[in-house]
Amino acid sequence: MTENRTGSGSTKTIQSKGAMGALLGLFVVASVEFQRLWPTGTSAIYLVVALPLLLLWIAHQSGWKVPERIAGLAVDISIYVLVIASIGIRLRSGQTSSELASTLLFWAPLVSAWWAWRYQNLPLRLWLLLGAFFVMLTWQFASVHERLDEHLILSLFIALFVRYALHADPPSAETCMPLRDSLTGLASPECLEAELAHVSAISDRYRLPLSLIGCRVAPDGSSPILDEHLCQCANLIADRTRSSDTSCQWDRNTFVILLPNTPGDMAGKLAREIRESFEHFNFGQNFRLTVTIAAVQHEPGEDPMSTVSTLENKLANSETQCPI
Repeated sequence: MTENRTGSGSTKTIQSKGAMGALLGLFVVASVEFQRLWPTGTSAIYLVVALPLLLLWIAHQSGWKVPERIAGLAVDISIYVLVIASIGIRLRSGQTSSELASTLLFWAPLVSAWWAWRYQNLPLRLWLLLGAFFVMLTWQFASVHERLDEHLILSLFIALFVRYALHADPPSAETCMPLRDSLTGLASPECLEAELAHVSAISDRYRLPLSLIGCRVAPDGSSPILDEHLCQCANLIADRTRSSDTSCQWDRNTFVILLPNTPGDMAGKLAREIRESFEHFNFGQNFRLTVTIAAVQHEPGEDPMSTVSTLENKLANSETQCPI
């Protein structure tokens, strides 16, 4: 139930998915070129490249984690193998051009885009030179009718576009509303306010009941309430609510539950069930909580935040505190 996401973890996930996407794309390209050039010797080179990529993709689909970690390296090695093979074919055969080099030159914009994404932390000049070197190297061994300027300009343009997209300013904290609390995984207060405004408007328009439940926990004694205890409380609350309900950690010690299409008596019954869950739960190490639970029903036409204020006042004035 808990959800603790960090920037580095999400970045690694995006990188692994991007690498697996590049691996699948290169496999498709190699397979198409293998079929197009069959049964020449060049098709065998594409087959040698495609088979390891296929095995890595099958292992990824089987749930293995290793392919995600080495997918980027596998794509790079495949590109290097194709480049070296094109040079070898050209020098060994003594022909004026190489079919493999011409194909690599055709796919040079995709290679530049891949390197711009994979090596996005490298200095701009370094990977620009890398992409330009790839185009010029393959052009030297490609067909005589290939034009260097067309491939080079397109490759560098696509690489610059990818670079710009990757380094575009992320949305600021003011414009990006957090949807989940990083500790408990419940809805954030901002998310609850937005959902409450939406649901209350529907409730007022169609005369549907709407209720709120507040649950305030505090340690019974001098022991502080730990993050672990808050997560356990969040799990207890989430287990008692429906998928259509919105459970939120309103502040450090307070949880608020939004109950659409629920009258006040049903909200009170659910509040009692939540209290019973707290009473029968063992927090461990003789830790005890003082729990205050209250329920209110939204009045038609009332400001949604006024309903929240009513709930908070009811929690503050409640005398039915029960040590758990």
